[in-house]
Amino acid sequence: MNNEKSLGAVLAETREEMKEFVETRLQLLRAEIREMVQTWKYSVPLLLVAAMVLMFGWGAITFALVALVRGWFLPSPLGWVWAGLIIGGLYLIAAIVVGWFAYAELREVGVTPKRTLQVLKQDQVWIQNEARTI
Repeated sequence: MNNEKSLGAVLAETREEMKEFVETRLQLLRAEIREMVQTWKYSVPLLLVAAMVLMFGWGAITFALVALVRGWFLPSPLGWVWAGLIIGGLYLIAAIVVGWFAYAELREVGVTPKRTLQVLKQDQVWIQNEARTI
């Protein structure tokens, strides 16, 4: 009795296995991209809110703060300039801090599908090992 499979059967099995292999990897890639998009959907609005708050804060409070700080330079004709520079510097520092937090969140997630690439590298090693044994 001949227990060996025909070449056509082996090729059909191999094709099905490759099809399942590719589909599994595509599902993994889709899931990872979905997770990254969720994080981006969360972080980008936060960046926009931070920018909006910065703009409203600048518009609503700047004049009052500049006028307050100008009082420190009262006899000086450049009191408004110095007060404006001081308050502007404080706003700049606040914007950098908020932007840094948002950037750190986006950088942590990144733009590459890390898990998918790791699995594909493992698959590559496995395929190379299988090819050596044949």
